[in-house]
Amino acid sequence: MALAITEANTVSHKYFDKTMTQNIYEDSAVLLKIKKNNSIVCDGGTSIQFPIRYRKFARADAVGAHEQVTFEQKTTRTGGDLAWTYYNCDNMISWDERVKNAGKQKIINLLADKADEIRQDMMDRFATDLYTTNPNGLGFISLPVIIDAADTYAGIAVADVAEWASTEDTTTTELVLYGANSLSYLVNQATFGKHSPDLHMTTRDLASKFESLIEPQKRYKEKTLADAGFTNTTFHGIPVVGDAFCTAKLWLGIDTKQFELRYHKDWNFEVTPWEDLFQAGFPRAMGKVMSWAGNMVCRMRRSSFKASALDYTI
Repeated sequence: MALAITEANTVSHKYFDKTMTQNIYEDSAVLLKIKKNNSIVCDGGTSIQFPIRYRKFARADAVGAHEQVTFEQKTTRTGGDLAWTYYNCDNMISWDERVKNAGKQKIINLLADKADEIRQDMMDRFATDLYTTNPNGLGFISLPVIIDAADTYAGIAVADVAEWASTEDTTTTELVLYGANSLSYLVNQATFGKHSPDLHMTTRDLASKFESLIEPQKRYKEKTLADAGFTNTTFHGIPVVGDAFCTAKLWLGIDTKQFELRYHKDWNFEVTPWEDLFQAGFPRAMGKVMSWAGNMVCRMRRSSFKASALDYTI
């Protein structure tokens, strides 16, 4: 019978690379930009409420010099209301892992790497929920629901407030830059005064299709996102980013200045220390939890647009 351990292995140590390379999690450009632009602290309350003006006052007019003023009150304000949403990510280290990952034999600090894994997993969940409604129904409202021509958002129905709708195209299948139902047309439809999309998010395949359309022209990259590691090209100076989390056939033109990531001051990705799990029945194991409480607020929907039927092969 062959010996299990060779002579070379008996007198030599294995070579270990001490760099842990994660191959699972991707980053989100839109989450980065919204967090950078507007992260608003809340400290409590039964829900997250924000005010909007939803129609013109329409009282200004030319008058005669001696005309009597007739005072009139008109309701022009209402409020959006969002429930708190809650996110947790937990991790644990078992007794045998603590025994083995110690002393001189510890190549990589498993406690530290598991803590980093919690952060990465939480960001992955956030980036996924930005595009797709969480299957358990408890997550924050996704971007395609907020950027919509008909869906009710924050308790305000489009049927009651027409200006609460985004521009939406559900039929166009070919991505074109100019003309009927084009990218420029959608941007124009979503432009309201000085407000318009400042970020285009789409699939990587559609982003590549966009690059092919502008290949003959000079291209520029938006520096902030590029410096953060997100490859992009621009359309009239606005970055176009292919996002691994974006669902098929979707293109979002987002006015990120209208979005706020509202969060509770005590639970903004707050992480507990490693605690023993004695009460849970694992006396030598340890656990850690990251928590977040808040929601995604959009103050103006009309300055963003959505195209949901684009086919990059056409």
